[in-house]
Amino acid sequence: MDRRFLSPLGLVGAALAVRSAGALLRPPWHDEYFTVFLARQSFPDLLASLRLDSGPPLPYLLTKLLTLIGLAPLAAGRLVSVAAGTLSVYLAWKAAVVAIGQRQALFLASLLLVHPLALAFSSEGRAYALVLLATAWAWERLEAIRSQGRGTGGLAAAVGLACWSHGLGPALAGAVALASFTLPAPARRRCLAGVAAGLFSFLPWLPLALRQPAAATAWMSDAWRALPPVERIAAPLRLLPPLAPFGRSMDLPTFPAALTLLAAGGCAVLLARSRPPAHLLLLATVPALGLPLLAALGAPAYYPGRAEALFLVPALALCAAGSGGGRLGSAVAAALVVAAALATASVLQTWRAAPPPFETLFAATIRTQRPAGALVVASGHWWLDLSQALEGSGTTYPVLAYPRCVARHPGWYDPPTCLPTAQEREELFALLAAAPSVALLVAPHLPVTAQLEAMAARLSLLPVLTTPAATLYLSAQVTAPHPATPSPSR
Repeated sequence: MDRRFLSPLGLVGAALAVRSAGALLRPPWHDEYFTVFLARQSFPDLLASLRLDSGPPLPYLLTKLLTLIGLAPLAAGRLVSVAAGTLSVYLAWKAAVVAIGQRQALFLASLLLVHPLALAFSSEGRAYALVLLATAWAWERLEAIRSQGRGTGGLAAAVGLACWSHGLGPALAGAVALASFTLPAPARRRCLAGVAAGLFSFLPWLPLALRQPAAATAWMSDAWRALPPVERIAAPLRLLPPLAPFGRSMDLPTFPAALTLLAAGGCAVLLARSRPPAHLLLLATVPALGLPLLAALGAPAYYPGRAEALFLVPALALCAAGSGGGRLGSAVAAALVVAAALATASVLQTWRAAPPPFETLFAATIRTQRPAGALVVASGHWWLDLSQALEGSGTTYPVLAYPRCVARHPGWYDPPTCLPTAQEREELFALLAAAPSVALLVAPHLPVTAQLEAMAARLSLLPVLTTPAATLYLSAQVTAPHPATPSPSR
């Protein structure tokens, strides 16, 4: 086999193995349950549900299509991400060969292969692996346009992929458009045509996107404002080193500060040595600086651990550009790859050793203690989690949302704007009082928490499982009276 193909083939195989391991070991979590929920809907119901959500439909449609061949919804969603994350490694390598050189491309692909953030995006049933793929693909097509004069159609497809996958997709279009102004006029025109075509493809969904409620993304603005000022300033860079405090915003471990500083120092050394082309610099810095700036101005545009999918590839490429030209760059690059590999091994071990998610514990408790069935009520976002954990129980454990508005848009929950009416509260109490068996899951610190705790007290429900996330109440078991023992005949 030609040696030119050995590196990409090995990289693709290793990327597939690492991402598959992550998809198999990672515990499911709340955002993935929305993907599962939609995959269980019919196609019309799926699209109708997204009218009130904050995201475009492509990830959910791909997941739904895979379920039609027999895959479980969670497995289908994760398979999409594994494939997208694996392909992004190859496309990043291919783009870097043209932009910064063969050796630097190998370092970039190796670092992306084992970077914990790339692993996280590529092992969950959400949209971010598709955004990662779109970013790598757009860069690769931009390099093809710059060096060969062709690739406009592929660039349009990459921009369209980003826009149809996530609400932040247009930010990639903006970054590519700005980067194209550093290219010669013929290449610039081709790039701008590709960007325009990709954006044009998104027009059918744009009216729905514009009509979606502001509350659907309010959590992002609230979470951004809750960050300490120092973290907001450092947000675009904080999760880029392979050893970083990931655990503050993701289900990844947080590595010791000393190791984070060493990894950040290694990245800084490579960046100081880097002489990247101007278009690559813009691909990295426009979303990395522009999205946090929009967040600072109040727009729901950025939160750590998500938007990095738009600039992780070009940001790591900036580091890779400084890995050549001497032993120092090679040594630092090798050390970063080793650190990233150890970090990924730690992530996989953390996922493997993780206890069952709370919703799994709650569902198991309900099934064990009420095997004959129960009317289940869950507060806030727990409706989505618990209903999916109890899926497959048929009508034995119907799960109701409180407030009801949670079930109208299960992809998001904004407590201040989703409140029950007095009539709804009384109807729920009457329903619980009439049910022969009840399970009530109450999350703390919600506007409805006190109401549900008061209902539990009035109905004499028993707290059978308390966790930091929620308390599960069950009605007392009703024991059937034993039949009277007949008197012995004389």
